[in-house]
Amino acid sequence: MTDAPIRPAKARVRPMPEVAYIVKLTAADGKRDEAMAALGRLVDAAESEPGTLQYVLYADTTDPAGIWFTELYADEAAFDAHMSSPAMAEALGSLGGLLGGPADMRRVEIVKRKGDAVAG
Repeated sequence: MTDAPIRPAKARVRPMPEVAYIVKLTAADGKRDEAMAALGRLVDAAESEPGTLQYVLYADTTDPAGIWFTELYADEAAFDAHMSSPAMAEALGSLGGLLGGPADMRRVEIVKRKGDAVAG
């Protein structure tokens, strides 16, 4: 055995808890393109939200009415700022008649992602 000191592994420390959501929307019959255009403007507006780390709009490839979002915020305050933004109010107003029902919005916990590994 050596006399080298035992060092604990370096832990990755996140200064603030991130907030993540996966959202499923269903467009009304024949309205997905219009809904995607309205939601695309919301993605454009998210570019200027400093606490919005990721905001991605997807078209479902297996469901012609399916629309998905993945969202990642620096913290709860950033999520609240996004949800109460003028862009969100405008987007919600422009979606009238374009969706086939309410959003299925799920808060999720990030368990592991690329970049989480600690170099050693």
